[in-house]
Amino acid sequence: MGASPQLDIRPCAAADLDLLARMNRELIEDEGHRNPMTLPELKERFERFLSHEGWSVDVVIEAGEIAGFATHRYEPDNAEPSGMRVHLRQFYIVRSKRRSGIGQRALELLVRTRFKEGDRIFLEVIQTNPGGKAFWSRTGFAPYGTIMERVVRGAGRRP
Repeated sequence: MGASPQLDIRPCAAADLDLLARMNRELIEDEGHRNPMTLPELKERFERFLSHEGWSVDVVIEAGEIAGFATHRYEPDNAEPSGMRVHLRQFYIVRSKRRSGIGQRALELLVRTRFKEGDRIFLEVIQTNPGGKAFWSRTGFAPYGTIMERVVRGAGRRP
């Protein structure tokens, strides 16, 4: 078996945003998320992430092509000695490159180049994404809590 192609990570550029919006739409579909955002809305959200909301968006490059992306930032957490934790909001590898080991390699490169020793990384995996749960378990993540929701039906706020 040959060597794996070289992986790199770089901050996204404005020219990447249309492609990232398409990848984000695929991520939403793949995980079964109910997010209804259109491609222009997803692109606008990436622009907001970068300009106003403090997110970092990195693209994963394999063999000279964008093969995925990660959206992350440091957030306050008073339970951490440093007072901060890493929120990994989105992590996506293009469909055609999955099951090749690139996801694990890209995650390890992201961790090694973007985060510090001792950082606690958290993420959410929705129930409709069992493949995501399996991936994150394989890469060393463990469940910490469960977010539950309920939609109110047949009743409303009463004055």
